[in-house]
Amino acid sequence: MNIKKSLILAGLLSAAMTTSYSTFAEDAPAAEAAAPAAAAEPAPPYTLTFNLGLYSHYVSRGVINSRGPVMQGGIDFAHSSGFYVGTWFSQTNPYNLGKSGSVTSVDAAGNPLGEGNNIETDWYGGYSHTFDNGLTLGIGGNYVWYPEDEKSYHNRDQDTFEGNVSASYKWFTYTYYHAFTDWYGIGQTRPAGAATAISQNADTSGNEYHEIKFNYTLPFADLNLTSKVGYQRSDDICLNQKDFLVGINRNFAMPTGPNSQMDGFNAGFNVTGTFGEESCSKTGLYYTDDNGYDTNRTMATFFIKRSW
Repeated sequence: MNIKKSLILAGLLSAAMTTSYSTFAEDAPAAEAAAPAAAAEPAPPYTLTFNLGLYSHYVSRGVINSRGPVMQGGIDFAHSSGFYVGTWFSQTNPYNLGKSGSVTSVDAAGNPLGEGNNIETDWYGGYSHTFDNGLTLGIGGNYVWYPEDEKSYHNRDQDTFEGNVSASYKWFTYTYYHAFTDWYGIGQTRPAGAATAISQNADTSGNEYHEIKFNYTLPFADLNLTSKVGYQRSDDICLNQKDFLVGINRNFAMPTGPNSQMDGFNAGFNVTGTFGEESCSKTGLYYTDDNGYDTNRTMATFFIKRSW
């Protein structure tokens, strides 16, 4: 689950204003007949961008979090100093987030399950700096908030806070994530060496996720290649696994008239999947929703979105 986010830096340029000078004196010097145009106002030191898209599936860290098409979108504020904040939302699969289905009707303590969460929102911020040699370092945090406040299968809040640090150079980005809260409401843990989870009441914070991304613009057709590999490390929750993504996308403009167009569109597809799962992951039903749907299957996701 993851949390997937992008910042688009754009400048705002105001229209140049012109002023004129006039005199009633018939012998006014020609040089004073009109003042030169005023200089353009400097662009503000920040950008505010919006994005909205339609995706055939919501996939995070290889795990499928929807049963069909979803809307996703967000707002990002970035300052020239390197600080940024933003928010993002997506529709979700409630049967993966605490809703009673065909598998079970009660949580781990025997309480009736609720209606699950249909919406995920992410609230994030941080700071990044690019050095003269092209290396970019960043630090940030992301709070995942489910506004419906439905409990997990372990009768816990599913809201989660993760911190992250990152390093980018040319086409590569490495990011490390660390959970400081219970991880998406999961309460089961297991002792070292045990094959299955046995406790429902342990602290499940401390989950780690390591991710290496590669982004490159191909030398033909203006296509962008994106790929990544990730490693979910959760020693106490029996969720250790790896995931991958390979995708192609392209930026384009939408014609709006004979001599006009609307910029900022992007469309493409990603192929995602998981591998190297712990043996107890499947038997523990962690990677199936409450209707038995395998949320770890390999999936092709198509999308179209616009940023402005």
